[in-house]
Amino acid sequence: MRPVGIPAGRRCVSWHLGCALLAFELVSLSACGKAETGPQPEALIAAPAGASDVCDSAEGIAEVPAGTLTLRGNTYEIAAFRLDVTEVTSARFAEFVAETGYVTLAERVLEDGQRNGSAVFRKPVSVGEMNWWVFDAVASWKDPDGQLGGHEPGPLEPVTHIAQADAEAFAAWSGGRLPTEAEWEYAAHGGDEVPEVGPQGRHNAPDANSWQGLFPVENLSRDGYPGLAPVGCFPANGYGLRDMSGNVWEWVQPDARRDRAGKGLLVGGSYLCAENFCRNANPFGRQEQDAGFSASHIGFRVAYDG
Repeated sequence: MRPVGIPAGRRCVSWHLGCALLAFELVSLSACGKAETGPQPEALIAAPAGASDVCDSAEGIAEVPAGTLTLRGNTYEIAAFRLDVTEVTSARFAEFVAETGYVTLAERVLEDGQRNGSAVFRKPVSVGEMNWWVFDAVASWKDPDGQLGGHEPGPLEPVTHIAQADAEAFAAWSGGRLPTEAEWEYAAHGGDEVPEVGPQGRHNAPDANSWQGLFPVENLSRDGYPGLAPVGCFPANGYGLRDMSGNVWEWVQPDARRDRAGKGLLVGGSYLCAENFCRNANPFGRQEQDAGFSASHIGFRVAYDG
């Protein structure tokens, strides 16, 4: 059934919540089409001015050695590969767009003249409100806050509002590919011994950009970032990789055993993962997602063979 007020023929996807601990879907997020009207709650807050000055934002490629990973009962032999040290930034993505003219799925115009748009986080004004995502026809990597505006993406912030096809297009242009699910998790642990089962009482990594406080209404920002953080602001793991937990969810190639048509996989959690909701800002964090979905907390990084 198409939600009331949504034109027929518009691209529809399942708008799952930002984290997988809650299994239900919000009816308002099943909608696609024109953005909601009327008063909007508080928008995503940009990172503090000058924050990138204290971050090790140098982008590079890390060497990940060969090894073995046991993941949910399956053993994987991981060949040596290389992986972006940080999430792909807005500046890097802008270079790709300038050279190729690529248009992301969120920016593409449909037959009725409307844009696909993307999902934007809006902080509710009260605890009782359960709708903290708004579909916004203006939102894209260029306009992270959509119709509210007021936040241009910083060049060192991870690019967001990226669908899986967008990430794959950039990866091919850069001479790489998306990492596999097993490669990403193997790299995320940085050489530490990986338990076969995730940590008991799953929790957010202590050194990651996540939500501190009562989600979704109170973010205490103890980590210094009420929203996105520039890349490289948190300690590197044993392979020199940054932000493998939190900041933005990252697209990977799902394990073929999943065999879910049209579904992609996001890993690592985001800045919206709190201890009372999600708790996925860690190397074990993952959720299946429609491959055509994009939102203000979804980005990616690139892997390279050899």
